[in-house]
Amino acid sequence: MKKIFLGLLLLPFLILSCEGILDKQPLDQISETTFWESPQDAVAGLNACYDALQTIGDSKNLCDELMGMLDCLTPVGNSRDANTAAIANGNVDPTNNRIYQWWTAHYRGIVRCNDFLDHIEGIEFPSNDAGKKERMTAEVRFLRAFYYFQLVDYFGDVPLIMHMQKLQESQVPRNSKDEIITAMLEDLNNAIGKLPASYPPADAGHATSGAAKTLKLKYQMMIKDFAAAAVTAKEIMDTPGYNLLNNYPAVFSHTNENNAEVIFDIQFISFVGDGSSFDKLWGNRSASANGWSWIHPTLWLIDKFERIDPNPGYEIKDKRIPAEIYNYFEGRDPRMDWTIVRPGAYFTDNNGKAQLYPYQIKNYAHSQTGMHLRKNVIEGPDGIADDSPGNWIIFRLADVMLLYAEAKTQSTYSGGALVTDPNICKAINDIRKRASDKLPLYTIGTLTKEAMLERIYDERIRELAFEGWLTSDLKRWKRLELNSGLQVRGLTINNTKVSFSAAPIVVRDFKAHYYTWPIPQSEIDVNPKLIQTTGYN
Repeated sequence: MKKIFLGLLLLPFLILSCEGILDKQPLDQISETTFWESPQDAVAGLNACYDALQTIGDSKNLCDELMGMLDCLTPVGNSRDANTAAIANGNVDPTNNRIYQWWTAHYRGIVRCNDFLDHIEGIEFPSNDAGKKERMTAEVRFLRAFYYFQLVDYFGDVPLIMHMQKLQESQVPRNSKDEIITAMLEDLNNAIGKLPASYPPADAGHATSGAAKTLKLKYQMMIKDFAAAAVTAKEIMDTPGYNLLNNYPAVFSHTNENNAEVIFDIQFISFVGDGSSFDKLWGNRSASANGWSWIHPTLWLIDKFERIDPNPGYEIKDKRIPAEIYNYFEGRDPRMDWTIVRPGAYFTDNNGKAQLYPYQIKNYAHSQTGMHLRKNVIEGPDGIADDSPGNWIIFRLADVMLLYAEAKTQSTYSGGALVTDPNICKAINDIRKRASDKLPLYTIGTLTKEAMLERIYDERIRELAFEGWLTSDLKRWKRLELNSGLQVRGLTINNTKVSFSAAPIVVRDFKAHYYTWPIPQSEIDVNPKLIQTTGYN
């Protein structure tokens, strides 16, 4: 059983200090007199910084409820959750609870990191363990930079808070996005040299130098410093120990966690109250976690998976699923079936029995698009409602390889030029070969810069769907406008037949200022120095 260091029982002052940027308690006075005295206190403080990755409230998880739902804001997904659907469909409002949770969850993490960094230097470590303090400090700098990345990516300018606040300091204005990125890159550069490349299995989940480099890469891509990003990505790709797995679904299996493709993930473990909510929120009712089906793949996503077998030779196993439905799904890139559950596919239920979707699945109508999610959902009997064992992967090698290909293409070639760098093709081709030996590969000198970028964009959608990065990608590509007038389409399933829906589930709206979310109204109400984002007044 893996050793878990997240979600430990924290001292009361740490619980109080995590409630957000506008906390009023003078927590530094409590901590100075009751805590931050021993190396054990430092470990508990570090655990609190990691714990913020897990929680957004009493029982929900930051990663799987919020980060995973982000892809439903793009054309690949649809959500039954009212707040997520409102954002996706163009009803972006400062009172939206998902926006509020994104703000408070990440500032909760920042407060904990600041508390740690303000006090760690005052703790004396044994001389034979002096390096531990430096390493722990680097871990917290990485975590703070991660929390700020998620804030500036969605809110733009936000308050930059680098120390614990007292009551009279709690009302602060927004700092510029550029100012925050500069500060966080400085933190990451400091952390990279002080973090190890790996840990023993008992310490799995701690931030490594590879994790810090990957976050640095994400920042460099955000600011479109493509030349520097290509260098950083190549360093990560060349790091010993990181490798693409031969089997795509094995990357996400709860029985194969912390594998060679994972660079940084959030650790979860069942039976002690530190499990994940993937299954309950995303899975179908036949899953062992008795899922709620909050995420629904769309036909827009299915069309991104190339058809590689023109004569699939399938057998119609349920006549209520007509040939045209089978024809549409069959013979595609197998990552489609590893990502979604569609009519004609099997899903292993809580009793370990393979059930034909949809008619052998409980409450299949919970999906508004007629498809359910498979990725990150535990099949068979191992899932537990709100306490499943699966880890949430934040950074993995395939993501880095595709960012390398994008950054190298952007920084090396001008418009209309043919891409001749074999390393770019290799980065994409290695991922495609892993998916299927039938997928055509790219060759040097055959695609222009623009054509290669289109291939990379589509590859990221296929490879990373529902991992929480596609909204960020669409921002960088200036393609959030895909939601403008988008008809979200799926399937209609009744007791007698599966068919393509005659009408869209919803037609989305989009306005230019949706690239940046509004500051939550509750924060504006208590802090008059926070000026609302343009377009939301």
